[in-house]
Amino acid sequence: MLTKDEIYLQYRDKVFGYVKNHVNSIEDAEDITSDIFVKIYSKLDTYDESKASISTWIYSMTSNTVIDFYRTNHIHSEIPEDLTDDGSSVEDEVLNSESLERLAEALEKLPQELVDIIVLRYYKGLTLQEVAKKMNLSYGVTKLRHREALGKLKDLL
Repeated sequence: MLTKDEIYLQYRDKVFGYVKNHVNSIEDAEDITSDIFVKIYSKLDTYDESKASISTWIYSMTSNTVIDFYRTNHIHSEIPEDLTDDGSSVEDEVLNSESLERLAEALEKLPQELVDIIVLRYYKGLTLQEVAKKMNLSYGVTKLRHREALGKLKDLL
């Protein structure tokens, strides 16, 4: 079992990146991320590794906290579609992969452009529009290549 410090160090960037991609303000993202880690720490003794991996448990808590943020602030019309989707998206499946080593190996098998999109989107936390601008691609092409990269990663994992 990871310590609280190890959990924070291992998941803070992923949690913040996810939250930042689902809310409009950096300040809100920072506040929500703090709330998530308070919840994680307070419920750590209830975590059952036989039911889910730690990353899945943290992802679930993160997603639910973002949804709660929208509910408590009455921002129903702005809830992103991927938060209200009961089905698991390709993005969720790839990002919930437990093995970072396997992910690194899979990324090495992708063309460099697809790797760049994944790194900018998830490691740097940029939106797809920002990725498109940074890579001098149209938004539509970036969106298609992003989906292609996630699909290939899913197949490789």
